[in-house]
Amino acid sequence: MSQHIAGLPVSGPPSLPRLRAWLKGRGPLLLLYYVLATAFGLALVTGNPTMPDGVVAIGEARFVPVAGAGAIDSPPPEAMPDDAAAVPLPYRCKGVPEPVIGCSGLFRLTFRHDRREDEPWSVYLPVLSGRISLWVNGVLLADSRNLQSDVVVNQSVPLIQAIPRPLLADGENRIDIRMEAWSQSGGFLDTVLVGADRLLRPAYVKREWMMGTLPRLLVAWQAALCLSLLIVWVGHRDEPIHLVMSLILGLGVIQGLPLFLAGPNGLEWPLRVINFAGLWQGALLPVVMARLVGRRLAVPVRLLLVVPATVAVAFLVATLDPARLQPWFALLWLAVVIPWATAMLGWSGWIALSAAIRRNHAAAQLVLGGLIVIILMVAHDILSVVGVLDLRVPSMTRYMAPLLMTVISATLMWRFAQALGEVSRFNDVLRQEVAAVAAELRASFAREQAQTRVVALESERLRLTRDLHDGLAGQLVSIVAQCELPQRDYRRIGASARQALDDLRLVVASLDDVGNDLGMMLAQFRDRIGPQLQAQGMELDWQMAPLPDIEGLRSEHALTLFRILQEAVTNAVRHSGCRRVTIVMAPVPGSGPAGGLQGGDGARAVRIVVRDEGCGIPGGSGAVRAGKGLNNMRQRAAALGADLAMLTGPDGTRIVIDLPFRLPGF
Repeated sequence: MSQHIAGLPVSGPPSLPRLRAWLKGRGPLLLLYYVLATAFGLALVTGNPTMPDGVVAIGEARFVPVAGAGAIDSPPPEAMPDDAAAVPLPYRCKGVPEPVIGCSGLFRLTFRHDRREDEPWSVYLPVLSGRISLWVNGVLLADSRNLQSDVVVNQSVPLIQAIPRPLLADGENRIDIRMEAWSQSGGFLDTVLVGADRLLRPAYVKREWMMGTLPRLLVAWQAALCLSLLIVWVGHRDEPIHLVMSLILGLGVIQGLPLFLAGPNGLEWPLRVINFAGLWQGALLPVVMARLVGRRLAVPVRLLLVVPATVAVAFLVATLDPARLQPWFALLWLAVVIPWATAMLGWSGWIALSAAIRRNHAAAQLVLGGLIVIILMVAHDILSVVGVLDLRVPSMTRYMAPLLMTVISATLMWRFAQALGEVSRFNDVLRQEVAAVAAELRASFAREQAQTRVVALESERLRLTRDLHDGLAGQLVSIVAQCELPQRDYRRIGASARQALDDLRLVVASLDDVGNDLGMMLAQFRDRIGPQLQAQGMELDWQMAPLPDIEGLRSEHALTLFRILQEAVTNAVRHSGCRRVTIVMAPVPGSGPAGGLQGGDGARAVRIVVRDEGCGIPGGSGAVRAGKGLNNMRQRAAALGADLAMLTGPDGTRIVIDLPFRLPGF
């Protein structure tokens, strides 16, 4: 089975093509990244600020355990007990006569001073853990409780204190350091330096930045990352990994709160509980790593939370007996917290390592660099506790979680930035494709429009040709034939010419675009028919009410309706014998807004009535035979989808045309 090592596929011995592919890929960058991570980790765990020159370094002290609480505030005795032992500095004390994990004891150191020196002196403790009180020649000068919170496990701080000049004796001077430490690793005291303040102060500033300011900055940095990832999750809730990571960072911020508190504040019990926040962080860390590399955990998340919940309950039970609070806490720390945190860190590291090697997962490869630094820090602290390494290097515990959380958070931000970049590139490609499709659609629409115009023009040309051929051409042929007769009837020729001219004007009038306005179209017909009736001595009674719009009203519809009306008017002029023709146009009763009739294909919208006051047709409407003119009118009305009826009687003849709301296409 082929494998991958840091992006390099391996199947047996690596072949030259695979090596070239690895060199061309991100393999060299990953190798450089891991080398830099290792160098950074080694620099952290081996970095030991140099001792300033020209000062007194006290490397040995006499130490005696002290039983009972509150001894740290008691003045030291003038003479040390006979059982006081000489111990080298730096020294980690665990000698407590009671069955309590921690340290409670007294250190006594001596140094010589020359009163002729004018410079102010200070005493400098580069690294100490636990609470100490500093006495010089029996006078209390400093209490570390004012500099640190004594409820933070393994918190180490530097301390510098100026020694008042009158307090220094010429010759031998005595320094007493009382210590109380409740953590599982006991108390720790580094080599004590005494000398000119100008020499000791710069070394203290460096130590204070590394051991005090930097951890606080890391807590603030975790708070910023927590807020950033929470905002990312609010905007993209389909990625729960951002929420889980923000919870882990938030727990880290809570755990770092005691770093900002110094001195007694009455919050010692809840602040000690905060130390267990790391358990919840460890329980959620494998969840984040699995989500980061796209894997599913075989263990449900609720089972991972059982251990932190159990420890929290056990600690609450222990607080029922305050005298047992400290040993219970230390026991939980040793038996549960450290093994659990180590197991969760190892599990998360295995997930990252597996994804980085087997799947060449970029995010896992980035996290792996942070895990290298964390492993070096853990190894340093273990070797320091057992006495293998120089104890002057402060504990790395406080830096491990913030560093790992920072690497994972940065990886998530990088992945989120990559996703945003992909979305931006996709949007660019999508915009280009949409623009191309839009341009193609516009071109296609333009072609369709051009084709539609060509078809419409061709259809209109054919219609006009047909109308002119069927109407005007026949009339002109008739005129030509009458002109060629030996005996010409000029009146008849003139009447035929006028009829041809009227027909031509009717065709021209039908070409005007009036939209769906039937009233405007009928007004054009009135302008044409009125003068014709007046020339024949007839009177036109035009009655038109407001008409609804007729959908699909086009020029071919107008000409068809004009011919129906012209035929009806012509019949009235020829056969009625009256001197007046009435044309009435109005909505069909019940079709307007009051009637509530909606415009459908079968609904009638407008009624047009052509009426004369002549003698009518003998025998009534039943005696009327369908002549050629009436048949033409009915055919044209049917083409419009209209109903046409002729009613006749003693009071005259009426042609009734009911038009629909929507005219059919020809």
